[in-house]
Amino acid sequence: MPTRMIPGLRTDGTLHMDHKLVLHKPIAVKGALMIEKVISAVYDRGEGKGAKIQVDVIGRDENGEPVFTNTMGYLNRWTGGFGGPKAACSTVEIPDRKPDHVCRNGYPLNAPLLYRLTGDTYPLHADPEFAAKCGFERPIIHGLCSLGYACRMMVGALFPGEPERMVSIENQFRSVAMPGECFSLHIWETGSGKAVFRMVKDTDGKAILDFGQMTWV
Repeated sequence: MPTRMIPGLRTDGTLHMDHKLVLHKPIAVKGALMIEKVISAVYDRGEGKGAKIQVDVIGRDENGEPVFTNTMGYLNRWTGGFGGPKAACSTVEIPDRKPDHVCRNGYPLNAPLLYRLTGDTYPLHADPEFAAKCGFERPIIHGLCSLGYACRMMVGALFPGEPERMVSIENQFRSVAMPGECFSLHIWETGSGKAVFRMVKDTDGKAILDFGQMTWV
């Protein structure tokens, strides 16, 4: 989280906006990784609309060669209106037709606590008091947990049993998901080795993830 990288930044107004993962080479079963994390840009969303903080996380192997790059965009609600540059809009387009695949799943009630074991201990996903301070009734699902579901379901629908073929995945986080909710992943194949996706809640059709895209070889 950028709140740990910028002294004095309020933590109760920071949410994950978008994410892109690029795999430069297969991840080895064993070995060491060097992780480099930098704040690469801060974009002004306007007075009262906050700012987008872009963080790049690069994983390198023992030879210094890049293995993967994560590019993450975070919304901080308290820092807009400083006159900085605007962030570019997504170039991913969702086709105006029925999806080629629809996959259904749901979050277990303990999903945020299970996902917390990956090392993401941001209290919004585990502490009811902190969640209430941020304006939520209870702790919410991690955005990357939802993206993990989408990634696994995309692989299962498009190239099952061969996850090493994936090259990249990206998306925007559109609405909050809660433990216990069920959802559907809509997938459109848009070309050789390329598909776009949208994850929606089964209750009201509201998008959890949108403008998603995966590429593979």
